[in-house]
Amino acid sequence: MASSDALLFTVKDHIARAGLPPRNIEDSFDATATIIGTLHNVSKIAFSPDGELFSVRGEELYRGPMPSEANQDWFSTAKRVGTLYAVIDDKLVMRSPPTQPLNNWLSTNTTIGNGGWRILTHFMAVSPDGDLWCVNSSNGNLYKGPIPTNDDINYLEQAEILGIGYNMYPLMSFTVDKTMENIVSCEFLLDSSKILSKSTAVVQTQTYKNNSSNLLRHNFSFVKTLTQTSTFSLERGFTVAFGADMSFAEGIPFVDETKDKISIDLSTIHNWNFIQENEIPTSFSFSTDVEVPFGHAVCMIASVTKGEIAVPYRMVIRTLFGYQTTIYGTWRGITYYNLLVTQDDYTP
Repeated sequence: MASSDALLFTVKDHIARAGLPPRNIEDSFDATATIIGTLHNVSKIAFSPDGELFSVRGEELYRGPMPSEANQDWFSTAKRVGTLYAVIDDKLVMRSPPTQPLNNWLSTNTTIGNGGWRILTHFMAVSPDGDLWCVNSSNGNLYKGPIPTNDDINYLEQAEILGIGYNMYPLMSFTVDKTMENIVSCEFLLDSSKILSKSTAVVQTQTYKNNSSNLLRHNFSFVKTLTQTSTFSLERGFTVAFGADMSFAEGIPFVDETKDKISIDLSTIHNWNFIQENEIPTSFSFSTDVEVPFGHAVCMIASVTKGEIAVPYRMVIRTLFGYQTTIYGTWRGITYYNLLVTQDDYTP
């Protein structure tokens, strides 16, 4: 049984497809797979455990997220830059990856399958659930079976045939579906939230001078709008599908000045954008009468506390191929609160 988010990825005639691995010989991968992009002039492909695609074009190695849109040229977003299984002399061998240039992998591997393996090397990979999948280069039969543990085990006797004609795909690989399509729900985890910093932000000042011989009366008033900005961190390994709607509605984290801790304002539901910077306007207003004795001057200063806060979140997302999974990350934002107005004597 394939893992809950396993995908089979193929490239044929520069067209990249992905879909659920076949479960039996009646399943047609080619009929159900989705075209997700193009990879031109690629000779080798492989996916890292966290779903990042690596490919070889010419003499260059590239890496990037799995493509997610039919007309997307993967190389427009890619960057240049285990246990290993191989077939040598018709035998299946294994060993941990080499760790230094002088590490002779070929002379230190262990033989775990003796004879008859060369014909199965059109495609050979371990699926996310730990089975060995192979494609017969002659007839295109797709096999799935347990990884041999010694050279006496006959892989084909234990493997099952899951399809035919798979040798039509020059490139094949397994990966996991870590392409985000939309957000099902999001919960801010207040118990782990933090106020990272505090500073004072002046929003309005006014100086009143009384050069007359009479009492001077003024009104100090203002309405000031500040913009609170915030972003969401993206969990490592996940990418966003091309054109995906990554918005969701939820309350707004803020600093409760009476308790000096972070809370959620549920009276105003905000439409959050997961992949872009969010901007939320917040307004402050104040009005008071000011009396200035003759021969004096006063300065009115209105300020707020600017807080940088971090709130972990737990988010349920739906992936490109319809899986639901939970990811975690951190929301970071700037918030303004605690309006304070002071009156000081002014000396030029």
